[in-house]
Amino acid sequence: MLGAKYLITIGNRSNAEAYIDFFADCGIEHSIHRYCKGTAGDELLELLSLEKDKKIVFKSVILDSEFEAIKRKLLLETDVGRLGGGIAFTIPLDGIGGQTSKEYLLGDKQIEKKGNDMDYKYVLIISIVDKGNTDMVMIAAKSAGASGGSVVHCYGTGKDVEKFFGVAISKEKEMVYIVAKRENRDDIMRAIMNEKDFKPVAHGVVFSLPVDNVMGIKAFD
Repeated sequence: MLGAKYLITIGNRSNAEAYIDFFADCGIEHSIHRYCKGTAGDELLELLSLEKDKKIVFKSVILDSEFEAIKRKLLLETDVGRLGGGIAFTIPLDGIGGQTSKEYLLGDKQIEKKGNDMDYKYVLIISIVDKGNTDMVMIAAKSAGASGGSVVHCYGTGKDVEKFFGVAISKEKEMVYIVAKRENRDDIMRAIMNEKDFKPVAHGVVFSLPVDNVMGIKAFD
């Protein structure tokens, strides 16, 4: 297992700009964000002072050694943990696809393998590419044995954000989620990275997370 975590933060959409500034202050190279909707019933949402259609999800990669400091800052400086506010959680990172992906996610920070790998059979392979390049990722992944995938539309923050008359403009991104057997992880990630347009055209990065249970994929039954 790598000494890094996938940090997922869900907050109120009205605080989006504050979250973007927060991640920049923490030295996080890139985050991916997308808007989402609450799923709780209206009565529960009213009880919790939550707004059903006004949430935003940020996804970032951080080092294990950074976690405690970022956790403290999240609780002190954002709406995480507050009534009607946000939540955050982490997932251990299983692997990163090459130096380019590592530099995109973590810059020049040093990452080390930490402890023994968990005893799990599956992984979630995540590819982040510029909009319009997901077919290339899926064709490459299927050539290496992937059974399928899902695409999520989102936006980049951090170094992806540009300014236009003082307004933040985020580059459109797409994330491809592929659940695979762990034994096929390296072949699939390598096939994606070796696609000739993956880095120069799609500006792609790829990494994987451990998965301990899979339901609904017939090929794995």
